[in-house]
Amino acid sequence: MLSMVAKEAGCAPEELIDVDLYVYDHQPAALGGVYEEFISSQRLDNLVGTFSVIRALIESVSEQHGVAELSADPNIRFVACYDNEECGSESAQGAKTHFTEWVLRRLCACGGGGGESVASRNGTEFEEAIGKSFMISADQAHASHPNYKEKHEDQHRPRFHGGVVVKVNTNQRYATTSRTHAILKQIAHLAECPLQKFVVRNDMPCGSTVGPFLSSNLGVQTIDVGCAMLAMHSIREFTCTSSIAQAVSLFTAFYKHLPAVLGSLQ
Repeated sequence: MLSMVAKEAGCAPEELIDVDLYVYDHQPAALGGVYEEFISSQRLDNLVGTFSVIRALIESVSEQHGVAELSADPNIRFVACYDNEECGSESAQGAKTHFTEWVLRRLCACGGGGGESVASRNGTEFEEAIGKSFMISADQAHASHPNYKEKHEDQHRPRFHGGVVVKVNTNQRYATTSRTHAILKQIAHLAECPLQKFVVRNDMPCGSTVGPFLSSNLGVQTIDVGCAMLAMHSIREFTCTSSIAQAVSLFTAFYKHLPAVLGSLQ
């Protein structure tokens, strides 16, 4: 194994100081189904979420011919992608790092506008901005499996092609609240994007996302959403093409319409 790594690195095995090795399915992603409506691939959780939010950020400014058109937008459009979520996020590059807060504080410190210096402001820019902010935690969601329907509540079975899944948990394993759900419903209406709601069974444990501790640590209102998929955490995972398109549409509308929607709820 080390000889193979050294060959790719163009050095001798004894010259390797250390390595990070990850074993995963090297076969490319594939479309399937009668209408090619499904995707089979490794690491859909959570490359689907990562792709969707970055694509949406790009599309949210594409018709505005560049960031100069964002000068009238009261919000900063922001994407954060983290590593190590599946093993607790407790790393320098994980979501539990303080790096997110540091970046946001620096953005607030340099965003006064009008020639106003950082020293001349009251020093509460970050706290004020957090109170006006909204975060979407975009991770994958377990679709209802036809062979294991008992794993879901009757009225909370995420299905393929049914829209982006809003995840709710009373034990705060997800960060969704009634207020954040209401806000996203309005954005989804503007995007003409369907939503479906998932609540885990009361007698079953529930996984989590980066949403709850980012929301808790930063104090920002948050909602947990994701695309429905099967075989989560398997070496080969399974989702539908429409959910990715719906997620991109929803997140694009989120970037464009959030200020107006928040203003309507004041």
